[in-house]
Amino acid sequence: MAEIATQGVEVLISGTSAKTQTNDTGAELVSWIVGRITPWEDIRDRGNHKRWQQYWRLWRGEWDAEDKNRKSERSRLIAPALSQAIEATVAEIEESVFSKEVWFDIADDLADQEKRDAISTRDRLLEDFEKADIQSAVTEAAMNAAIFGTGIIKLGVELTDEYAPQRNTDTGALEAQSTKRVYVCAYSIRPDEFIPDPAGKNIEEMLGCAHRQSRPLHAILEKIEQGVYLKSARPDVRGVFRTAETVVDPKDPNAVLAPGDAESVDVIEYHGKVPLRLLEQANRTSTPLDELLDSEEPDGDGPLVEAIVTIANKGVLLRAMQIPFVMKDRSIIAWQFEKVPGRFWGRGVGEKGFNPQKALDAELRARQDALGFISAPMVGVDAGRMPRGFRMEVKPGKVWLTQGNPSEVVFPFSLGDLNAATFNQTQEMERMVQMATGAFDTATPLSAQSQSGSNAASTNSGLMGAFVKRAKRAVRQLDRKLLQPFITKSLWRYMQFDPQRYPRDYDFVVKATLGIVAREVENMQLTQVLGMLPEQVPGVAMAITQGIVDNSSLSNKGMIVDAIAAAMAPPPPEQQQRQQALEDMQFEAAIADAEGILLKNQKTIAEIRKLLAEAESEKQEGALSVVDARQEQQRIGLQAEEIDQFREQNRIALQRLELQSRMLEARIAEMGRRQRKPTGE
Repeated sequence: MAEIATQGVEVLISGTSAKTQTNDTGAELVSWIVGRITPWEDIRDRGNHKRWQQYWRLWRGEWDAEDKNRKSERSRLIAPALSQAIEATVAEIEESVFSKEVWFDIADDLADQEKRDAISTRDRLLEDFEKADIQSAVTEAAMNAAIFGTGIIKLGVELTDEYAPQRNTDTGALEAQSTKRVYVCAYSIRPDEFIPDPAGKNIEEMLGCAHRQSRPLHAILEKIEQGVYLKSARPDVRGVFRTAETVVDPKDPNAVLAPGDAESVDVIEYHGKVPLRLLEQANRTSTPLDELLDSEEPDGDGPLVEAIVTIANKGVLLRAMQIPFVMKDRSIIAWQFEKVPGRFWGRGVGEKGFNPQKALDAELRARQDALGFISAPMVGVDAGRMPRGFRMEVKPGKVWLTQGNPSEVVFPFSLGDLNAATFNQTQEMERMVQMATGAFDTATPLSAQSQSGSNAASTNSGLMGAFVKRAKRAVRQLDRKLLQPFITKSLWRYMQFDPQRYPRDYDFVVKATLGIVAREVENMQLTQVLGMLPEQVPGVAMAITQGIVDNSSLSNKGMIVDAIAAAMAPPPPEQQQRQQALEDMQFEAAIADAEGILLKNQKTIAEIRKLLAEAESEKQEGALSVVDARQEQQRIGLQAEEIDQFREQNRIALQRLELQSRMLEARIAEMGRRQRKPTGE
């Protein structure tokens, strides 16, 4: 089974087993894809490219001539308010998602009564994610979403060799032993490298989407030699590269490299639907003319299939294959930092804080320019009374030669003082950036009321609470639109290509960050219910405890579940027999105690009756006085009350004996049913 899965990964990586293909057969497929991607890219750039460049420069603190607020502006200051808001928001998201070692959980479906397999699968998936460095890709996608408004991740399946040192038993030498492992990797895609179908509002309903990036030429050639890309693409890739005019670096939208500056190739990886006939045509070494004519349809391109196509320099087919995954799902996941209704591109921190950031930069630059006019000395001179060739400069020890009184020839003047209110206005602009983005940091200036007296702690707490509340919206979007689909798709791929490590017949429910928080709240409620239960119901307490552990994300969850299951399991037959014998002995002892109490009460009643008879005889004889007779009568009344009490005790003892007899009969009957029950049940 593992060998079959490995071959499946090799087919996925290589794309096709045909080694004699030529790119002439895939020219029509390349033309079909490039003809659609080009207008899609133009639509994306018209609506977003300029704004994305501005957000990028404000986050990086880079100045550009387009950022001038007026033509006479000389200062190039960029305030760090928006950059701080982006970094604080991303830090809050990263802390919310990855603050725990177990940052997601997998719950088995309700129909499956065996829950421990989900726990073991979660632990293996966490280990594989750690080796594939998935957290870095998710963090980078969160940063892209905060800057540009949309975070995009591409999944990839890689077959790698893991090396471990091992001692040779024969020679004793230390050798490196390799084992093949399948890993699902994640790659974060910048929005300006992603080309979506503008007609679709999400990845699933688009005709297709593409990842366009600049790759080193040597990396493409290495994949060609490894069989990942077509062997026939090697001369075409080199030839197109040599004739390329310019290469745009997507990592820096402002940088345009000449062909001699870097050997790079423009690579387009298309994920989406393509005509089946074009895909089959691209994967054949030769196609008869009659077959091509029969496959073409006059009404359109024919049936469409999901495929992955890689193109170099918009003209060289590197790889074309039908999507190899069992679930037929696309490997691109996109999520919006803040949802924009009816649009694919989202709204990020950069867009929300753009306008107040521009106002803040204008205020700071105007103040800096004014400070330059005020701090630098300016003089007015009578040019006709200055010596010929005199250098008009100001420096310490400078000698001014004038033809006349210097106070009449040279006159210093200033443009006035700098208004101190402008600096207070910059603080107000920073507050507006905070209002727009919702970000909070200790460096953010607060109002005078919040900084004075006892109101400071409560005001700061309110500001931090508002920031956390707004950050939770982004965390919720990240949870639903990125983490849950990513974990689900990754587990599907592991189940397909590594069936021994991940079972094929596994149905699961993914619970990411906010799901874990919700379950922690539920555990608090169950803990309160557990504290209110009486001690006489241990079975219910154990069931609630098991529910608390099932909802948790503990690292040793499996061990705790096994311990609870062992505690709730019925005892073995030998222990049941010993317990039954002990209970029978206790029951017989209780019956003996009740009979002894009954005999004692009967003896007491007989003695009281004897005393009553003697008293009655003495009264008849008249030997007692009236006072003595009254006292004796009171004593007799008290004894009569005691007799009534003894009778009530006897009645209760008889009822107790009867109840215990019934319980004994019921227990004997239950033991008989257990012995008659078949062993398989």
